[in-house]
Amino acid sequence: MERFLFIYNLLAALSDGRLFRSLFSTLLRVLSVALIIYLIGDTIERWQEIYYGNEITTLFIGEMIRILSGYAVIHLMLLRAAEIHTLSNPLYTLSEVITVIIRLSGELLFIITLSITITTTLQLLGLNVQLLIPELAKIISPLLEHKSALWIGVAGTGLSFLFLVAGHFASELLEMILRLSRNSEPR
Repeated sequence: MERFLFIYNLLAALSDGRLFRSLFSTLLRVLSVALIIYLIGDTIERWQEIYYGNEITTLFIGEMIRILSGYAVIHLMLLRAAEIHTLSNPLYTLSEVITVIIRLSGELLFIITLSITITTTLQLLGLNVQLLIPELAKIISPLLEHKSALWIGVAGTGLSFLFLVAGHFASELLEMILRLSRNSEPR
């Protein structure tokens, strides 16, 4: 009779955190695989442009920036998925998962902002380097018409570092609150 009563098993998975850990870990892994498939297709398309195009050097530089930043994003997502999967505290599972997601968000914003900054700076220096998302280039281009490449490079690098620090700070703040709550529990 107990096998027909699935609610008990669902509540047990919710209370010990297995469901949340599995859900978020699997979600990050699926997003990583989707990003890998997108980057492989995009890379094949870009390499065809490089092979048949005239501006081999600039397209190659843009492709290397795209591949390295894509690899860093995928690697970070897989590392944080493994970290989420190994969380063990059943009382604060969702809070610990959110802590890892906040840290991951800061790291991803760092990589994305830094790669956009490098690509935009190279564009302002006269190289025909394309962004990962061409629609983003259409939005950014009018905003940067009369801007200095040095100013964009310094401001973008600073902003990306600020995202990294903010993500880690928010994560550490949440971890500190979790530790305080654990220490205040009666033993």
